[in-house]
Amino acid sequence: MDQKIIILDKIVPSFIDYPDNESLCLCVVVMGCTHNCKGCQNPLFQNPEYDNGTKVVSVEELYEDLTNLCKRNRTNKIVLSGGDPLSKMNIEFTKELLSKLKDYDVCIYTGYDLDYVKENNVTGFKFIKTGRYIAEQSRPSEKDDTKIIFASPNQKLYNGEYQLLSNDGIYNF
Repeated sequence: MDQKIIILDKIVPSFIDYPDNESLCLCVVVMGCTHNCKGCQNPLFQNPEYDNGTKVVSVEELYEDLTNLCKRNRTNKIVLSGGDPLSKMNIEFTKELLSKLKDYDVCIYTGYDLDYVKENNVTGFKFIKTGRYIAEQSRPSEKDDTKIIFASPNQKLYNGEYQLLSNDGIYNF
């Protein structure tokens, strides 16, 4: 069962999105999110039908693209963000993709909490950043050689065993 999903057409290399102090990752932007966070950084990406530079892909197509791009960029790090890769419209696709990405270090950015992740049996990631963006608590997100600071202090980073790694929205490497 090869599901389809809408992503931004360009998968971009990034040094700032992966939660460590040195890795290049590939960022996949998944379209569709129902959180409607006030002050959302990517409000256009909430709409799964947004069509400016998007494409519909299957799990197999995205896996092949990521495999080729990871080889070309000499990385095994992938970040799934959006929108929200774990929204109801995307979660089954994401779970199927994660089952294929066993040789990759995947980080998921989601607005859901850890209970939602566990209840939906989302596994196969190295890191997961959870929590909705809260505009009233916002601060500039940043990353340097020692830490990554998320956009609001309620956002949490966990490892693949669901162990909390961050405190007040800050993860120290």
